[in-house]
Amino acid sequence: MAKKKTTVYLDSDVLTAAKAAALTSNRSESAVIEDALRSYLRSGHGDAVREELQELLERVGSTSDLDEDAALAQAVTEVRAVRRERRARTVSGG
Repeated sequence: MAKKKTTVYLDSDVLTAAKAAALTSNRSESAVIEDALRSYLRSGHGDAVREELQELLERVGSTSDLDEDAALAQAVTEVRAVRRERRARTVSGG
């Protein structure tokens, strides 16, 4: 399976623990994090999250007159606005 590079933000203690696990198991940090994520998704938590998201998307879709492209553009705009707001709070210490 092809790998894709991504950026994630982790609490420093979680990252330190992942690095330690990688060192002690002679694996890469990426492998440790991927294994942890796969385990989480297999545990059923991922199913519940997917179901909740699907229900939300269906509710929103039924009340919107946007086509798929316009809805995606709106979603991207909203995600970027939330990220800007979070960065501003982080920089300001709030």
